[in-house]
Amino acid sequence: MSIRVGLIGFGLSGRVFHAPFVMNDPDMTMSYVCSSKAGEVKAVLPDAMVVSSAEAVFTASDVDLVVITTPNVLHFDQAKQALESGKHVLLEKPSVTDLSQIEALCTLAKKKGLVFCVYQNRRFDGDFLRLKALIESGELGELKHIDSRFDRFRPTAQARWREELGVGTGIFWDLGPHIFDQALCLFGPPKWMHASIDRLREGSQTHDWFEIELGYDDKRVRIASTPFEAGEMRRFNARFTKGSWQCVGLDPQEEALRAGQMPWDASFPSRAAQQRNTRFVARSQDDIDVVLEEATQGEYAAFYAQLRDAILGKGEAPVSMEHACQLIYGLCLAEQSAESGQRMSWSYSPTL
Repeated sequence: MSIRVGLIGFGLSGRVFHAPFVMNDPDMTMSYVCSSKAGEVKAVLPDAMVVSSAEAVFTASDVDLVVITTPNVLHFDQAKQALESGKHVLLEKPSVTDLSQIEALCTLAKKKGLVFCVYQNRRFDGDFLRLKALIESGELGELKHIDSRFDRFRPTAQARWREELGVGTGIFWDLGPHIFDQALCLFGPPKWMHASIDRLREGSQTHDWFEIELGYDDKRVRIASTPFEAGEMRRFNARFTKGSWQCVGLDPQEEALRAGQMPWDASFPSRAAQQRNTRFVARSQDDIDVVLEEATQGEYAAFYAQLRDAILGKGEAPVSMEHACQLIYGLCLAEQSAESGQRMSWSYSPTL
């Protein structure tokens, strides 16, 4: 059975992060694309039907899965319409910015027996997969403290919807869902969090910087982003009881996709700067080996493969609805912490 896909939006997300992986999957077919850029769509997907309204995709009888990549403010209503029309839904992050909305979408999907999944593709970054393997293997002992950063050098505010005032705009709602989701995926909900979210660039209309500390019984986790990192980005710095592990640079899949290299290319993602990983193995505080690692290959295609299998009844979706709810609760709690200046206790468990 081929899963027939309707894509809503053909901007950066739809064109770079979704269309290539639908095209790459032998059990998926791109049937519809909702976009005002018919020429751009046809250049990539000549057989897809291009329509101007999302409703045309929601009501199409030959669509099984709707992929929503529109601005955040539209997510809830569009996902709700798609589910009510009997379609499986893949929703770009951030799914929504209100806990009641994500719970309502999950409840509706469960009631209708449909797959509803949020696109947390960075669970399939090579650096994250390597870090997860190190934690699970115990090779470096027990993790005690980790910094997870997603920094850039963008010191000047830009004229684009993500940087304008509005629902779900700003860097916290753009990059925060990636690195917060990774923390929840690895460690589960924290006991508490303390967040600072601010505007540091001249002329910024919305937040462009954040730092959040997550407190657990036996470890501390910091997630952060700045627009003023002109040097190398240390994506991860993980400290264990028997050593540490550092990753410099961003997973190359995004850069390769932006450069036009497709996931079916045998050398993907070679058209991008590769990450540098270093493992520090400590036999004692005075006896530490430095090991330069080959970067682990990430695989966004695996996200779509798991989603496909879930729709076909062969497995679980790559991101559970419970995790989707936890993430929105956590992001909203971080905003409350930043606004109040106080440490906030985690007091949520999804009841779907």
